[in-house]
Amino acid sequence: MANIFRKVDAVKIILITALVIGIVMRISAWNDGEGNNILSVSRDSAMYNAIAKNIIAGKGYVGKDHMIARNGQPTAFYGPTYPLYLVFIYSIFGQSLKAVQISHLILELITGLLIYILGLRLFGRLQGAIAAFIYATSPEIIHYGFRIMTEIVYIFLEILVLLLIVGLLQREKPTLRTLALAGIVFGIAYLCRQTIFLLPIVFIPIMWLKYMKNGYIWMLKSVAVFLICAGVVLAPWVVRNYITFGEVIIGTTTGPATLWWGMLEDKGTPLSILEKRYRDEHPKMNEVQMAHQMSKEAKYALLRMTKDEIIGKVINRPRRLFGYPKKIIDPKALKQTATGIAYSLLGVLGMAGLFIGSRGRYDRLVIPVFTLSVVGLHLLTHATFRYLMPEVPLLALGLGNFIVYIATAAKRRTKQLRGSYLTAS
Repeated sequence: MANIFRKVDAVKIILITALVIGIVMRISAWNDGEGNNILSVSRDSAMYNAIAKNIIAGKGYVGKDHMIARNGQPTAFYGPTYPLYLVFIYSIFGQSLKAVQISHLILELITGLLIYILGLRLFGRLQGAIAAFIYATSPEIIHYGFRIMTEIVYIFLEILVLLLIVGLLQREKPTLRTLALAGIVFGIAYLCRQTIFLLPIVFIPIMWLKYMKNGYIWMLKSVAVFLICAGVVLAPWVVRNYITFGEVIIGTTTGPATLWWGMLEDKGTPLSILEKRYRDEHPKMNEVQMAHQMSKEAKYALLRMTKDEIIGKVINRPRRLFGYPKKIIDPKALKQTATGIAYSLLGVLGMAGLFIGSRGRYDRLVIPVFTLSVVGLHLLTHATFRYLMPEVPLLALGLGNFIVYIATAAKRRTKQLRGSYLTAS
């Protein structure tokens, strides 16, 4: 498909352009002060930073007041992958936020290369290059790269585990070693952002469809290797939580808190007031107990939603997820409306491109089904624009394939029309 461009290597031009523009945009954002005062404008950044600093100070895995987490008390609100990443950076370069931001920039460049490789393996060189370009030049990806938050590290891990899984599904009989490595990377990614739990739910049935001829025993052994290796990564976190809270907690307390906020977000009271009120109302509950209480309250509210509330969430959650302003048609927020339109097109055309040519290609099928399931999860529970960022490189792969598919079809049609014209002449 890359033969559409014969006289120049379009792939190299796109990749070099993506690298140059991506670096220029990041330097410009840096000079404009994008990375300044992060801890005061991003409460999530302040929480991650606090956990990492407390670990270095020997105080343990404790944070500060944030949602249901209490200042100076053990927390399970965030998984340990990103705080330990910060500990690693701080241990080498000192407790410098600039060092973390520079490490994010480097990781973004590496991730762009991995996106290109993933696109190459799935669709072709040109599709991979287009996806890498979209990722490298996305203003929102650049914005979150300056935050002390999980987006950049998680996207890197997400693409890495998808590369391993796609590689598995492209073989006649994948090795247990590769399955083990995929399980390890999945476990690390899960402790960074729990939405990736949907990946095995998608991957294992597709793997069965692909390799059912190998028999039940081989399939059980393969799944066991993947899950056991993931479990080995999760085990220290689970043991720590059990010792600290007396309960088996595989994930985090973020899920119940997010679901709870998802039921209250349209009722007019700011989250900062609600969370402080909630901590004050339950002074004797620890974080995990409050998470259980939030889960009960969210389920209770969910079962008693009115028709108007359901309609409101059906309208507002997609709006928030794709970055539209509160009023989609707002003369004062035209830039944000344009952003929403751009990401909506990326979502629609990207999903179309991911599904194009996926019939009978199990390696191609896993990514669109996974992407669709993650977007659906956010729409059913709680949605913010930030939650869409990990799906941007996946949708970019689909958009790249869509563009090449349309261009190839148009070229083929033009040749046919030209041939018909010459024959008629």
